Amino acid sequence: MNSANHKQCLFSVMPLLAAAMIVHAQSKSPAACTILDKSHRAQFISYERASNSDVYFRLHNNTSCPIVVETDDRASLRTGAGRFVALHYLVHDRRRQTSKSAYGWGDSVFKVEMFGGDSVTFSVPLRYLKKRLDVAVPFVYAWENDNVSAGSVGGVNHSVYFLSDDIPANVLRR
Repeated sequence: MNSANHKQCLFSVMPLLAAAMIVHAQSKSPAACTILDKSHRAQFISYERASNSDVYFRLHNNTSCPIVVETDDRASLRTGAGRFVALHYLVHDRRRQTSKSAYGWGDSVFKVEMFGGDSVTFSVPLRYLKKRLDVAVPFVYAWENDNVSAGSVGGVNHSVYFLSDDIPANVLRR
């Protein structure tokens, strides 16, 4: 086989190989990951309440697929209806397009799997929201077999945001 025929054969096989790789990848992911409540996004953060120093949020997994989030060692290893966890999060400055870890992270990092329909509550110091910083929670889908990480680069990470614009005005005046 000459060089030209070899290249033509290779380019003919490439689309078949790519299609086979896609089918293989899809077979490892859940067959039916669906949104549970169509009036909300797949994952979302809602405002719960505020104290003089903290704002309490609820992270919702509104899919039938489990997700994994990062917490510190004070976290319960099980989630459930509104359980409080010391969730790791970032604060995001939309004006500067920068994010930074804002939680006082220690040496212990745990992962919590949130099953479909689960929600957890977590708190963020009010001072970040008064600075008009958004809250971002990194997560991975459990089937991705990747490490969720708010403090490092690499791998697959998704983020769900709560925009500071959505905080009730009376909370920001505290």
